[in-house]
Amino acid sequence: MRIPAVLPVAMLALVLLARPARAQEQGLGLDLSSDSSTQDTPEQPGMGLDLRPEDEGVSLTPRFILVGLDTPERAGAQQASVWLRELAKGAVSSGMVAFGGSPRDVRERLENRYDATLRCTQASCLAEPAEALDADLLTTARLSLEDAGWTLRAWTYDRDRNVVHEDVVSGRNPKDAAFQKEAASKLGSRMMALGRPRAVLKVSVNVPTAVVKVGERILGVGSVEARLPPGTAQLEVSAEEYAPYTKTLTLKPGAREQVEVRMEISGPAPEGPEDAVARKAAKSSGGTPIYKRPALYTAVVGLVAVGVGAVMGKSAKDVESRAKDADGDGMIDVTRKERLDAQSQANLATALLIGGGAVTAGSVTWLLVVPSRSEAPAPTGTVSAGAATAVHVVVGGSF
Repeated sequence: MRIPAVLPVAMLALVLLARPARAQEQGLGLDLSSDSSTQDTPEQPGMGLDLRPEDEGVSLTPRFILVGLDTPERAGAQQASVWLRELAKGAVSSGMVAFGGSPRDVRERLENRYDATLRCTQASCLAEPAEALDADLLTTARLSLEDAGWTLRAWTYDRDRNVVHEDVVSGRNPKDAAFQKEAASKLGSRMMALGRPRAVLKVSVNVPTAVVKVGERILGVGSVEARLPPGTAQLEVSAEEYAPYTKTLTLKPGAREQVEVRMEISGPAPEGPEDAVARKAAKSSGGTPIYKRPALYTAVVGLVAVGVGAVMGKSAKDVESRAKDADGDGMIDVTRKERLDAQSQANLATALLIGGGAVTAGSVTWLLVVPSRSEAPAPTGTVSAGAATAVHVVVGGSF
């Protein structure tokens, strides 16, 4: 039985038509583990590029992200997928970086900023995308016709140092495999020069609202853990109503640093129970209790002086009353010595009465007229100003 020639031709046509449909159905993913030469362009939606290793133990390896390839000419756009694959493989083959995301992931995360990032060649416009993608090394590339022929230019942004490095490779044809591999090798050498293992910093804070910063970079709020470039860094932890905490760190490549931060409330310490009771008692009594005021004791001393002066004056009066010729024999009934002593006592009594009266009057005036002041408790072993004034009044005014 003969098979019509039309049947094999129809079957072959069905197979050829099914292949592109299946590729579109699967999202045109790029498998970099093979040497397939699928001619996909970056503009096609769903293009994937995944070089991430299965081992998650490379968290300290710098994250590398290839944003994409700008291809103004049609001949370059037709080879875009091959160039992206080779450039990514060249960077990862250096062993110094870990692939951080495919161009499709980058496009989705950057959204409307993607086109501007793809065509950016300066640190000023690459810093923000690198921060958003958490990329330690970020590369944008352009394949175009120049005066020297086909030229690939790659700009790699180093987030640690905030600088951009440019690599240039020229060739005759974008399909030239040697041209592609030379560019990939150039990018791999750049990764070898810039790639540095990260250091992990873990900060534990006792205040959940504390802001943790390293240099100008905010790591987060509360206890945080972050991957940082090795080197000297200034750690700063701050929170409202707490004293700030600062520490200079020396982060080593591949090391893990842990810092325990215990923040303390700033300003004066809160009152204890005894201080609160004393302050409340002072307020309720209207000031310092009267028995703690020096004027009370100077008034007592003045009254004692007045009393002594009165006793001595009475004794002098008795001697004076006897200093007469009571029996008419022409002789005074007291001796000369008694008379002189009585005169001295009278003078001293007068001084005591005047001085004691003045001290008493002044102290009473001090108690009644001058308002009392609430004073903070004096430290142990010191003499308050009121006590010193009291001693001065007693010594200098009364005796």
